[in-house]
Amino acid sequence: MNAAMEHCDKQIAECEQLRSIYPQETAVLNRLINGWQRTKQQLQVRYPKKAAEQI
Repeated sequence: MNAAMEHCDKQIAECEQLRSIYPQETAVLNRLINGWQRTKQQLQVRYPKKAAEQI
């Protein structure tokens, strides 16, 4: 679970970095960021106890 949350954070950060490098792809990268954020939220809903321990 912790590794999955870290993976989501890593992917979000990578997309944000790519957004500054490739501004013409902002729309696509924003969709990817939103998807990773939703995935992270779903993990927190499915495993609330473990998510609370990480905070």
